Amino acid sequence: MTSSQQRSVMARWIAKTLIGARLLMRFSAEMVVSNLTQARLILSPSMDISPHWVRLRTRLQTRSARVFLGALVSMTPGTLTCDLDGETLWIHVLGVDSDVDVEKRIRERFESLLEKMETI
Repeated sequence: MTSSQQRSVMARWIAKTLIGARLLMRFSAEMVVSNLTQARLILSPSMDISPHWVRLRTRLQTRSARVFLGALVSMTPGTLTCDLDGETLWIHVLGVDSDVDVEKRIRERFESLLEKMETI
């Protein structure tokens, strides 16, 4: 391997590591927000919980990235990824007003960084 190839491999590794660190920070923040939201739902006197299914068609290219996205979503309180059918994730959510809000949040918080990792 030439020195330019070694630099290219190292640059890709560094870029993926930095994106991974950003993903970890976003996930940690999302865990805090989701835990507080779920605690508020459970502890409120009215228990205004509205469970439903969300169908998310992901833009991720690789199956491993889709599985990782599903795992991130499942580890977030109030959500559970129940099926991965090709490019579609079926997610069960609690207490969310709109499917669009769920999709937008997942795309902005997790999928966008996973897409960047796929392209490096």
